[in-house]
Amino acid sequence: MKPKEHRVSLATRLGYGSGNLVGSGALAISSAWLVIFYTQYAGLTMPEATLIYSAALLVDTFANPICGFVTDAFNNTWLGRRFGRRRFFILLSIPVLGILNPLMWVVVPNGFAYYFVVYVLYNLMYTMVMIPYDALPAEMTSDYKERTYLSGLRAIFGKVANFLTAALPGIFFVVFGNDNPMAFFVLGCAFGVMMAAAMTFVYITTWERPVSEETMERVASPVEGLKKLFIDMFSTLRIKTFRNLLGMYLFGFGAEWLFNSLFAYFVMYVLFLPKANASAWQSMSSILQLVSTLVVMGIVAKKGFRKPYMVAEGVVIAAAVAYVLCGVFGIDAASAAGFAGITAIVVVFGLGTGAVYYIPWQAYLFVADVDEVVTGRRREGTFSAAMHLCGKLMNSAVVAVLGIVMTACGYISGTSGDVTQPATVTTGVLAVMLVGVAGLSVLGIVAAKLMKLDQETDTVVQNECARIKAGGRMEDVDPEVKRICEELSGVPYELCFGHNTIGYHTPEETARIKAELPARKLLSFGLSPEDAAEVAEGTSHDPAPDQAA
Repeated sequence: MKPKEHRVSLATRLGYGSGNLVGSGALAISSAWLVIFYTQYAGLTMPEATLIYSAALLVDTFANPICGFVTDAFNNTWLGRRFGRRRFFILLSIPVLGILNPLMWVVVPNGFAYYFVVYVLYNLMYTMVMIPYDALPAEMTSDYKERTYLSGLRAIFGKVANFLTAALPGIFFVVFGNDNPMAFFVLGCAFGVMMAAAMTFVYITTWERPVSEETMERVASPVEGLKKLFIDMFSTLRIKTFRNLLGMYLFGFGAEWLFNSLFAYFVMYVLFLPKANASAWQSMSSILQLVSTLVVMGIVAKKGFRKPYMVAEGVVIAAAVAYVLCGVFGIDAASAAGFAGITAIVVVFGLGTGAVYYIPWQAYLFVADVDEVVTGRRREGTFSAAMHLCGKLMNSAVVAVLGIVMTACGYISGTSGDVTQPATVTTGVLAVMLVGVAGLSVLGIVAAKLMKLDQETDTVVQNECARIKAGGRMEDVDPEVKRICEELSGVPYELCFGHNTIGYHTPEETARIKAELPARKLLSFGLSPEDAAEVAEGTSHDPAPDQAA
């Protein structure tokens, strides 16, 4: 494998970024069109369609921590040392994604079991490849700007995927007919080829850290491996910065996923236009979000990501309110003025919201730096698994809640988008747009205000990790560095660098750490290591200092 210091070229950025044709494309195509395909062409009811999503969620609950554990520990195998603990799974995904994509869109009579199995397998493959894929930039470079640009190209290709997801169905509807399911099958074939090609490009242009003790994760037995798997996964929530990041990611992406799932229904049952219009407007929005991401990428590299994210969420809220007002006042979208008004909202939404998709995954690249301060380990795969697990939970919840609301409003499943729906469906769509899309965006803004990680603070924690690795003493830490480490991690500095039980430890390590904890905690009161040890052991003959008391 190439060394860690290899230069990140434009080809590297493009190669890595192209992998998000899978990351964004897989979720976008399923959230925007799969339920419509199931209920209008495949003969499934709305409850059956949402049950498939719920089953995939249940499988992911177990698959995400397993994939995170496996990719972090895969250097222990010959395959991992030969092909890379991350890149092996990218190589494996090339043929599998090319096959599963078309299979999702085949019309099978009485095919609930078929769709159930295929979609679960598709989600497993998605999880297996995206967890190591997301961890690659942190493996390839520690430079803030280079990670930012790698993440930026990832987001840009995500916008390309969203554009293709929105545009290709519209083209195929025109070619094959609005009610011909062949349009979806051809779409699946096109995405299968595209995703396989993208993963090939990723594999060719990326690299990882050389195999070393830092990249090895060992356990003594399968039982300990299972224990490590779940302990490490849930321990990610003990890192304060990661909790704040999850808020930005889940609420921001949740609002966007809900909007994407809802927009086709909005066009058909609020504006009363063909779903091809939804495809055209969503493809336009994806192009505009791509432009927005290019601009935001430069801003984030220089100024940070909190304010751009909050502005973008504000645009989502404004757009959701505007769409609701169009429905409440019964805008005639078929007229020139009405069509122009909707298009104007689409333009503002597209130009303003690129940061919502880009920034959470850009910030993710630096969470492992904060975690290294706490645990002394590099757990990019575990954090990627936790992100994807939580993202799948939110994505599945969004689809399930939308299905529940639509069913409660009297939505009629049929074989055509021309089925006349009751007026309550229109009301339900508008309610979800306002309460769901706008409400989640408000929560995203709150999470961003709590986030303290930025370029300067990440540099501080990286430098502190380097100082400790070089043999520096924790007692010699600069007070401002200590404050930043504690603010980002949520852990007292004296308990950092492995002096805690966060994450997996062997029984022997756990016993040693717990024995040391009383003395380590007393260090935070300003005692010397010697005095802290005496007070913890109860052997000090001097009156306990006021601070310790």
